[in-house]
Amino acid sequence: MSRPAAPWFVVLPDTGDALPVVRALRAAHPRAEEIRHPSGRPWLLGDWRGRRPLVGRGADSAIALMGTFSMTAEALSAHAARLSTVHGLGEVQERLDGSAHVVATAGGKVRVQGTASGLRRVYRCAVNGVPVAGDRAAVLAALAGAAVDPARVAVRLLFPGPPWPLVWDSVWTGVQPVLPGHYLLLSGRDAPREARWWSPPVPDLPVTEAAGRLRTALGGAVAARVTPGRTVVADLSGFDSSAVCSLAARAGADVVALTAAQPVPVDDDVPWAEETIAGLRRAGHRIGHEIVPAGDSPLVYDGILSARGGFDEPFAFVHHQRRFAYLLGRGAEHLPQAHLTGLGGDEMCVPAPPWQRTLLRRRPVEGFRHLRAAARDGWSPARVGLRLLGERSYSAWLRATAAGLDAAADPSAVTGWGSRAVLPAWVAPDAVAAVRDLLLAAAGEPRLLADDPGLHLLLAGACAGAQAKRGFEQLADRQGVRLGMPFFDDRVLAAALAVRPAVRNDPVRHKPVLVEAMRGVVPAAVLGRVTRSSGTAAAVLGGRRHRGQLAGLADGSRLAELGLVDRSALRAAVHGPVDVRTPRRRIEPTIGSEIWLREQSEEPRARTDP
Repeated sequence: MSRPAAPWFVVLPDTGDALPVVRALRAAHPRAEEIRHPSGRPWLLGDWRGRRPLVGRGADSAIALMGTFSMTAEALSAHAARLSTVHGLGEVQERLDGSAHVVATAGGKVRVQGTASGLRRVYRCAVNGVPVAGDRAAVLAALAGAAVDPARVAVRLLFPGPPWPLVWDSVWTGVQPVLPGHYLLLSGRDAPREARWWSPPVPDLPVTEAAGRLRTALGGAVAARVTPGRTVVADLSGFDSSAVCSLAARAGADVVALTAAQPVPVDDDVPWAEETIAGLRRAGHRIGHEIVPAGDSPLVYDGILSARGGFDEPFAFVHHQRRFAYLLGRGAEHLPQAHLTGLGGDEMCVPAPPWQRTLLRRRPVEGFRHLRAAARDGWSPARVGLRLLGERSYSAWLRATAAGLDAAADPSAVTGWGSRAVLPAWVAPDAVAAVRDLLLAAAGEPRLLADDPGLHLLLAGACAGAQAKRGFEQLADRQGVRLGMPFFDDRVLAAALAVRPAVRNDPVRHKPVLVEAMRGVVPAAVLGRVTRSSGTAAAVLGGRRHRGQLAGLADGSRLAELGLVDRSALRAAVHGPVDVRTPRRRIEPTIGSEIWLREQSEEPRARTDP
């Protein structure tokens, strides 16, 4: 029996012109189910794989939720009954724990929105002049006959990743993404419009109040994914997963913690996990613990040449795909309601160096104290401070990134608007030119998520992280496992952003707000943990073990066929040792792009623009 594919849905305007689109979707996806507008016309078409949307209906309106949430059908129907226009969704958003797409129809108009964190994405395109939306760019691309844009694929070769807004763009021509925190409005054949529905909170809370909000938000996010007395599997390794695991136990779930030992003797995830389990049991929680021996799990790079996932774009973590799938399978043996992870904890809770710029401008004494603690790599605090204050605009930063695409990365650049990305040493000149053109175009019309550099970087990092991590969710869907990433819930995002920058970015404390939020939840001994698994040694070991897999990237390379990499230079790189320290030698973005392009070439519908 074939594995289940990931769910998807398409949203249609309330017009008879959409009927040909429905026929095309049904022809391509015979399993697709339909939900209708109050008018009787098709509204939602999708393959939900047993996770049919929750729909609430009024006399002439309807609201649908797709994802993970705690709202009941009765409550949603009550909201729908009060809905006179699609603009009246405030009550639903305020009471929604979890992570979900929200789609509403009323008065002939349709509103489609994902999440502010970026985990639930919305794309749009036009099919024979009819605007449609959906959660999967690949589904819309097939529907519209869209091609892969090589320049957008070249952007995915950047390390540590494309900057905002290029990271958010679709790699398909004619398929546009809706901005995070915005909704899409469909009205017949009229041009679709985007409008903001979410804004970040003012970061002004002291640590005690901010920690209380974060504890409430993260607790609600976990509770939305578990049922008291039912089994859930929870990853247990670092501090973020310890928080999620502990909250699941407090919510009354029958928790089975899963810890994967690393093939590196100095890694201390296992002893810290055992400390967490012991503390939770002393507190009276019933919790199981399975430690997966290091020799049981696939190493990094295992199976990369055969990795497939049906992703919308290159998957940044495809080199971990086989290991992740194996651990999902180990967890699935317990028949869990969900598999919870701590993914997203870094994006929500780590410091953002550009906040130092805000502190220097508004509170110079405090800002300089932070610089003294954070100074590194031979840079004096004064020199770093001058660099921070001298960075004029995001446009200037994008232009500087464009100018240095094929130069050695400057580690100090992280103190400006973020870490300046570079292309790999094996990239072709045409790819450099294409990426430079896109960066310069973005610099000409910058789309900032916030005026403050620190807040912009936090939001961009959250959205980029969610976009990359949703690939893990799609892999889990294919295995029939419901993956939970509660840190990416919008309420958690808002709570994490509400703290004062000086508190969040304390240079001598690790994730200070999360630590305070979990006091009394996570065992006290674990709150002081400052170590974390780096994965560097495991990557080198995996590179040695699976050198043949890496070498196969150059054979029949689709990137080379598109003129994006130099085949000889790529072959030399993949036959050498794995380099995880030099930015221009990092192979991971190339792996993700190459494997994704190979999968597209195996699909009859996919084509690539020259």
